Amino acid sequence: MEYDKLFKAFADGNRIEIIRSLSQGVCCSCQFGDKFSISQPTLSYHLKMIRDCGLVSSEKDGTWMKYRINYNMIDEMIAFLNEIKANHKEECKC
Repeated sequence: MEYDKLFKAFADGNRIEIIRSLSQGVCCSCQFGDKFSISQPTLSYHLKMIRDCGLVSSEKDGTWMKYRINYNMIDEMIAFLNEIKANHKEECKC
């Protein structure tokens, strides 16, 4: 699992807002233009980043792309963070 790419998706406010929007359901690429005050090329870049890491999937619907969150990936991120938390020790054993 490439956690660095997954967590990088959350390292930008625009991507966080895109993910937050997608948490409310499937969105068409045409809907994002109204929600965000960023250029179309910038929006495409952010969508590509979150799609390439597997956090979001897309499917073509006519001339538009529809995006949805891959909740399995969210579950994997949560499991990873829970594993880190469960391994917490008061002293370093390095």
